[in-house]
Amino acid sequence: MPDPCGLLAFPLMLDLDALSAFVAACEDGSVSRAAQRLFRSQPAVTRQIASLELELGAPLLDRSSKGVKPTAAGREVLERARRLLRDAHALREAAGAEGEMSGTLRIACSDTVARYWLAPHLGTFAARFPKVGLELDLSVSPEIADRVAHGLSDVGFVLLPLQHPSLSHRVVLRYRHVAAFGRGAAPGSEGAVAPQDLAGSTLVLLGKRTRSRQLIEDGFRRKGLRPDRIVEVGNVSVQKELVRVGLGVGVLPDYACARGDGLEYRPIADASMREVAMATHKTDFVAGPADAFVRMVLEATAERAPGEPAVRPATPGSPSVGRATRGRAGRRGN
Repeated sequence: MPDPCGLLAFPLMLDLDALSAFVAACEDGSVSRAAQRLFRSQPAVTRQIASLELELGAPLLDRSSKGVKPTAAGREVLERARRLLRDAHALREAAGAEGEMSGTLRIACSDTVARYWLAPHLGTFAARFPKVGLELDLSVSPEIADRVAHGLSDVGFVLLPLQHPSLSHRVVLRYRHVAAFGRGAAPGSEGAVAPQDLAGSTLVLLGKRTRSRQLIEDGFRRKGLRPDRIVEVGNVSVQKELVRVGLGVGVLPDYACARGDGLEYRPIADASMREVAMATHKTDFVAGPADAFVRMVLEATAERAPGEPAVRPATPGSPSVGRATRGRAGRRGN
C-alpha cells in the first residue's frame, strides 16, 4: 500500500544539519528560537527546513503568528529524525580516538533526586568519562517520562508507578516519607508519628504537580484525613528551610535527610515504601554515554546485599532517618 505522505522511506542522503534544524524548530515551537539554540541565523534555519520539505515532498511545519508546529507528515518525520540524529551521534562516538568516549549524556529527574541521590553518581561518571558533557533537566515525573519517550532525554528518573508503552525501567532507589521538625519541635517520643497528628499540623509540602505530593495526599485520603493547612514550596531545600524556621512540619523522602541540617526526623506510622526507577526508551536507546551511565548505576545499586532495600528502614531518633546503602551514590520535586 503506498504511503499517503510519501515519507515511509527516507531518501538515502539527507542533510543532518537540516534534520537538526527541523527537530529544534518543533521542540522550541519557533524557528528563531531554534536558530538561537543551534547558533545559526534564522534565514539559514528557514532555508534548511525548506530544503528538507522539498527533499521529502511534503510540508513539515504549520506556520502561524504564534510559531510553528509539525504537520501530520512532520510528526512522522520528527520521530524518525530524532532516531537518525541519535544514531549518527552514536556512530561518531564509536569512531572516537582510542575508544575514548565523548558526546553528551542527557538526564531528566526531579531536583530532589538530583541533589540528594544522583549527584555522586554524576561525579563518578564524569571522573570516568571526562570528555562526555552532561545536560540535566529538572522536572516532575510525568514530564520526565515524556522527555525520555520523545528522545529529549536519554535517561530519566521517575517515581513509580509508571505506565508508558515506550519506556523500560529498573528500580534504583526505595524510600519512605518521614516527618521533619525544627529543633525542639519534634514529639517527645522517638516513635513513629501518627498520620492524624500530621494532618492536624501545618504541613510544608512540595507542589501539587509533583508525584510525591500526590502520593502524600492519597495516603491521607485513604485514612479519611485532610490536612488543616499546607504551605506549598517548590523544592526540598526550601521545604527544609521553612521547617527550620518554624513554619510547619515537612514530609519528605528519607534519602533527603542529612546529619547536621538542623532538623529532627521521625518515621511516619504505616508509611508506604516508594520506588524511584531509571527509565530509558525501549527501542531508541543507543550505545554511548547513556548506556555506560545506565550500566554504572545498575552496578552501583546491585552492590546491596540480596533482598536489602535501596534505603535502610527508618531508625527512630537517628539524626538521619533512612540512610541509603552502599549502592546509593549518596527546579522541582518528584
